[in-house]
Amino acid sequence: MSTRTAPPAKKGFKRTPPNPKPEYEFLGPPGAVGMLVVLPLITYGLYYNCRLGFGCPPAHWDSKDGFWPSIGADPMSYPIDLWNFFLSTWDSQAFDVYSAFMLFLFICYIAIPGHVVEGAIVGGMGGSPLTKDRSNYKLKYKVNALRTLMLIAVMVVATLFVKGVEPFLFLHDHFVGLITASLAWTFGVSIFVYIWSFLPDSNGQEKILACGGNTGNKIYDFVLGRELNPRFSASPDSTFDIKYFIELRPGLIGWVLLNFGMACKQYHDLGRITNSMVAVLVFETFYVVDSLWNEAAVLTTMDITTDGFGFMLANGLLTWLPMNYSLQARYLAAFPVDMSLAHCLIVIATQCVGYYIFRSANGQKDNFRRHGASAPQNKGLKYMETASGSKLLISGWWGTARHINYFGDWLMALAWSLPCGLASPIPYFYPIYFAVLLIHRELRDEEKCHKKYGKDWEKYCGIVRWRIIPYIY
Repeated sequence: MSTRTAPPAKKGFKRTPPNPKPEYEFLGPPGAVGMLVVLPLITYGLYYNCRLGFGCPPAHWDSKDGFWPSIGADPMSYPIDLWNFFLSTWDSQAFDVYSAFMLFLFICYIAIPGHVVEGAIVGGMGGSPLTKDRSNYKLKYKVNALRTLMLIAVMVVATLFVKGVEPFLFLHDHFVGLITASLAWTFGVSIFVYIWSFLPDSNGQEKILACGGNTGNKIYDFVLGRELNPRFSASPDSTFDIKYFIELRPGLIGWVLLNFGMACKQYHDLGRITNSMVAVLVFETFYVVDSLWNEAAVLTTMDITTDGFGFMLANGLLTWLPMNYSLQARYLAAFPVDMSLAHCLIVIATQCVGYYIFRSANGQKDNFRRHGASAPQNKGLKYMETASGSKLLISGWWGTARHINYFGDWLMALAWSLPCGLASPIPYFYPIYFAVLLIHRELRDEEKCHKKYGKDWEKYCGIVRWRIIPYIY
C-alpha cells in the first residue's frame, strides 16, 4: 500500500449523517434492547441451572437460588432487581483476575514479535479525506495470538509442576464471579468504543463507520457497533485494532483456560481425568490452536470487514464465548462421564468428519482465491464468472452446498457435546445455539451476495441448490 500523507488537522470536522434508510437486523431497536438484557441472563442461566450440588437442570428449582436469585414478581421493579442480581454476583477477586488476564494479553500483543499483515480493503462509510478513496485502503494487523497462547501454556505447565492443580480451582470456584467480571468488561469496552466513535481520530478527522451501525438510534448503534475499526492511532503503520485484539485473544484463550480449570476440578475431586473430559479438552483446544494458527484468516470475515464493534461483538467475545463454550467441561467436572468404546468412536468420527469438511472446504476456496483457476491445485474445479468479474465455484466442495463449511463447523460443535452423554440436554446448548447462528449468518451472506451479484447470484443458486447440508437444507 502506498504511503499517504495525512491532511492538516482541523478544528472541526463534518460527521457523516446517519443512514437515512437503515436496514435493521436482529428485530431492530427492540431486539437491541433485548440483547442487552437477555444475552447476559442466558449466560447466568446456564450457570445457575447446571452446577455441582444442584443438578443439570436442578432437581428442585428454588426461586431463592435458581435462575432468578433476586428477581421479584413486580415487573416495575425488574431494572432494580436486575441490578441487585448483578451486584449479588460481584466477586472482587474474580474481577481482578479477569482484568489481569486482559492486561497480560495486551502486553503480549505489544511485546511479542509477530508478522504484520494487511487486511481486506476497508469498507464502511464516512471517514477523513485521507480515507475517502477506499480503492486500495487497507489497515495493518499484527499476528501473534498463537505465540501468546504458547507462552501461557508454558506458564500453566510451570505452575502445575510447582503448585499442582490448586491454583486453577479458582476458575471453577469463582466461575459466576468471572461471568460478572467479563460482563463488566463487556459494558465498559462497549461504552468506551461508542463514545470513541464520535471523537476525531489522531489526525483530527472523522473515523470510518460501519454501515449497519450508523442508524441514528443510539441503543441500536451501541449494540451493533458504530465504528468499523476502532483504533487509538490513525497512522497507516499502526497495528493495534481494538476489535481485532478482542476478536481472538480473550475469548478463545480464555475458553481454553476455563476448560483446563474444570479438568483440574475433576482431577481434584476424582483423582483422575475421565476420557470424556480428555475428549472435550483435546477437541476444543485443537479448534482454538487451529484458529490462532490461521489468525490472519479472520481479517476476511464479516466481523472485521463489515460489522461495527459494539456490545454484540464485545459480549460475544468477552463473555459469551469463554463462559458458555466451556459449558461441556464444566458439566463434566460436576457430572463425570466415562465413555464406552462405541461412545468414543462416535465422538471421534463426528469430530474428524466435521474437521475434514470444514478445513478442506475452506482450503479449497482459499486456494482458488489466492492462486486462481489456472493453478495446479485448482485443476478440474469449475466456476461461474459473474458480470462483476468475480468467479464463483460450482464444483468440488462448493458445488455440494453454498456454505458447506458451516456444516463441518456444526459437526465439530456436536462432537464437543457428545462426550457429555444424554443425561441432560443443557450441555447441548452450544450445538443448538450454533445451528441458529449459522443459519442466520447464511441468510446474511445470501442477502449480501444477492445485492452484489444480482441475477448472477440467482443463476448460481440454481446450479448449487443446497444452502448448508446437501439434500437437506
